[in-house]
Amino acid sequence: MEVFEEGVPDDYIGRGGYDPRFIGVEVPLPTIRDTSEVLTFPWRGQQESELKYQHFSVVMNRHRRLCIFSAGNINGAMPRRFKRPNWRLDARIPVAMQIRHECYGNEPKFSRGHMTRREDPVWGEPLEASLGNRDSMHVTNTVPQMQPFNGGIWLALESYALHHARSDQMRISVMTGPFLMPDDPIRDGVKIPRSFWKVIVFIHDQTRELCATGYTMSQEDFLHDEEFVFGKHKTSQARIAAIEQRAGLTFGSLAERDPFDGDEEGVGRWLTEPAQIQYRRR
Repeated sequence: MEVFEEGVPDDYIGRGGYDPRFIGVEVPLPTIRDTSEVLTFPWRGQQESELKYQHFSVVMNRHRRLCIFSAGNINGAMPRRFKRPNWRLDARIPVAMQIRHECYGNEPKFSRGHMTRREDPVWGEPLEASLGNRDSMHVTNTVPQMQPFNGGIWLALESYALHHARSDQMRISVMTGPFLMPDDPIRDGVKIPRSFWKVIVFIHDQTRELCATGYTMSQEDFLHDEEFVFGKHKTSQARIAAIEQRAGLTFGSLAERDPFDGDEEGVGRWLTEPAQIQYRRR
């Protein structure tokens, strides 16, 4: 039986969350077009929507009980390692707004797929890295997945981006989330997202320019009616503008920085290895 920990709201005082200037230029959180979908909560005398954790932030969908997106900062020059802690519930929002068990478990149920990877916020001084490790295990930072989300080429994207970031800082900002569609299939009372998106932002080591690239990953081929088929996810590079339209988000000026010139009809370029990523305009 999985163990869930829940503290008190005051446990989160001092959490800075996602830093929009982490890579040296302003990269704000995505803007959500339909604000009626956003879960808000009282926090220190105000109504807030951003759940701030150590080195990352989450915004929740109040109808789906899943995150709309999770956005984090990664410092590749200061990584640390900690053991995997227990799952956590966030005391700032109602437990009823957080999915604990319904659709999760052994096959044919789903695993909890981290949106911000567990390793991503685990950097810095020991105390802040330890908080990042613990905070990453909040159920608010997970979405039902057929297989571990951070595997294969999807896992390699962030590592590959770090190698293209400035060598003196090795910093990137990463935003990840599910495409929450009205006709997503229902399993155990939970609507299961068919696919996911990721936007990676960094300063390119050669051009010294802001670089933003978008990706999608689909598990739709493995959600056939009531039949569960476990297999590899399909990952593609996609235009940030296409992700915006489909996810109901706006990434500010990042779409203008996107070097990917394919995907004119909303179909990305399938990736089998990170070296296929287009980081420069042709």
